[in-house]
Amino acid sequence: MQKNCESGMLAKFNYWIAFLAGCLIVGMVIGISYDVGARYLFNSPTKWIYEFSEYCLLAVVYLSGAWTLSENGHVRVDVLYSHYSIKKQAAVEVFLCVLGIVFTIIFTWQGIMFVWDGIVTGSRSETYLEVLQWPIRLIMTVGTGLLCIAFMARLKSFSSKYKNLRDLEN
Repeated sequence: MQKNCESGMLAKFNYWIAFLAGCLIVGMVIGISYDVGARYLFNSPTKWIYEFSEYCLLAVVYLSGAWTLSENGHVRVDVLYSHYSIKKQAAVEVFLCVLGIVFTIIFTWQGIMFVWDGIVTGSRSETYLEVLQWPIRLIMTVGTGLLCIAFMARLKSFSSKYKNLRDLEN
């Protein structure tokens, strides 16, 4: 399989977004550790850590997706796939990239509408922090947009690989 199908600039951008997601994990660990210490040592738990952790986890999932795809890091069950010829594997990858692009375009489009709705209505969470919802929705939308771009880069790579393999057979 091919690794790092993206152009250099896009790969670096996705790397730094994934690095930011990793920093959010560190922030979650520090926050949760603080809450555990405050709860058990001082009998004074925080009220904000649960919601903070939820938002961080959501951001981690969405912001690291494109980088994970470019590194072939997504979970794959390859019981049949590993028995396919290289040409057939490339054809399967092309098909999966097209499906991924369709899904992420729809999700990104709906996400944009969801963000806009949050901006217009000024909706907030119904929890202790009362966080504005549109920035959280924006993270989801940006993440799926980046994933769509990563699928497009992957499609370009596997399409040319499939074409080259097909041309070699003829």
